[in-house]
Amino acid sequence: MGKSITETAKPSSTTYEALEEMVRSKVQEYVQEILEEEIEIFLGRKKSERIKAVDVPPGYRNGYGKTKQFTVMNGTINIRRPR
Repeated sequence: MGKSITETAKPSSTTYEALEEMVRSKVQEYVQEILEEEIEIFLGRKKSERIKAVDVPPGYRNGYGKTKQFTVMNGTINIRRPR
């Protein structure tokens, strides 16, 4: 007899899992970039940049908080919240 149907399904499921993992990592990077940009806008400067003006309200970056997990349709992503 010929090949079984399950033999042809394995490579596509492996490809699908790799594609899902790639999409999850891109979503995680995108959300992380949004959080970093929000902090930059709030403080008025980029990470590791000094305060330029004297009358600017104080605001400090203090690393990252605990990693938060968010569940999306295809799995869970981990986000580091800037402080």
